[in-house]
Amino acid sequence: MNVVCFAVLSLLSASMAPTLDFPAFVGNYRVSADEVVAVAEWELDPSSPHVLAFTNLKTGRIGVLSKLGDDEFALHEGLLAGPQVAVIRFVRSRHRVISLIYTPSSGQPLRAQRVETRSEELTLDAGDVRLGATLYMPAGHGRFPVIVLVPAGALGRTATATFPNFFVAEGFGVLVYDRRPGAAPFSTYATDVVAAAAHLRRRADVDPQAIGLWGHSQGGFVALLAASQSSTIAFVIDHSGMVVPAWQQDLYRIGAEARADGVVEEDVARAEEFEARLMTVAAKGEGWPEIAETMRANEKASWIELVYKPASLDELQLVWRNDFSFDPRPFVGRVHQPVLGLFGGLDKSTPIESAANLANAVPDREQLTIEFFPTANHAFLEARPAVTLK
Repeated sequence: MNVVCFAVLSLLSASMAPTLDFPAFVGNYRVSADEVVAVAEWELDPSSPHVLAFTNLKTGRIGVLSKLGDDEFALHEGLLAGPQVAVIRFVRSRHRVISLIYTPSSGQPLRAQRVETRSEELTLDAGDVRLGATLYMPAGHGRFPVIVLVPAGALGRTATATFPNFFVAEGFGVLVYDRRPGAAPFSTYATDVVAAAAHLRRRADVDPQAIGLWGHSQGGFVALLAASQSSTIAFVIDHSGMVVPAWQQDLYRIGAEARADGVVEEDVARAEEFEARLMTVAAKGEGWPEIAETMRANEKASWIELVYKPASLDELQLVWRNDFSFDPRPFVGRVHQPVLGLFGGLDKSTPIESAANLANAVPDREQLTIEFFPTANHAFLEARPAVTLK
């Protein structure tokens, strides 16, 4: 996220009361038989206050809400800001929100009734750690299929925004959980995913044959790794997850993000050249003095802000072992479950060759579906002025 987005987010966060009762508003609201809107608590960034995200699950329109007054919020033209385009007012009965009224700047108000769902706080046993989790379930009885949302890095449960709402609206249960603290190899994170699925299989309200995984970005390839570890995983949705070596993904990200932000090509080239050298040193353990001298000599250069700057060779090699050296392709070759791969043509974090690598690595092409969205970015927001969730 660039500096402008952070500035806008800080202004929006300031407009949210610190004591905003997120659970009072979050949930699905039915407009009609085939149209549901979702309101979700969203962690856009670990260092920023959480916000309320509004999403029309039929059209994909998404935006962050800014508080206007008691139970009243504004929706803006862009994801985070822009002219006000609608007002959302929540309606209560006996102090509980039961519906919302969506009033566009030009047009008739729409009323949406809150959909009843269930949620339960859980603790997952992942061997040496216990992980907090939340299980969302559709209303009703019986055994439901459940999707485990695999964490994408060191983010909280609410970083998944409205994806739990979407899956619950489609009749799935959804499990979100906290990633284990500290740094660990990707194989350990995948083992945590398998433990989460095992916990679900012991529940009477879960269909043990229909527990699948969804992962975005890093969570996508961790989901594939988990499926390679356990045949009891029913399916995988890889959403913008890399299927290239991690060092190669990071090198691509540096160049793509810098060019999109308008960084001069000379600085982009310097950053890419340095990062490539850094990865060679990390892999071989040789050449650290030259790397350290380059960082010292260029500490005020603009391009140095684009790259990873380890404090020591030990730190660099630890990150290499836990992160940059990881290659998901061999593990994908052991995934026999159905896989849905979702990739965006304007993704500045995951190289598009990940789609081809996924197709070449899976052992059974008939079990693979790949959907490509030319105008989608890494988060699957349409990369043009109108903000739409694909």
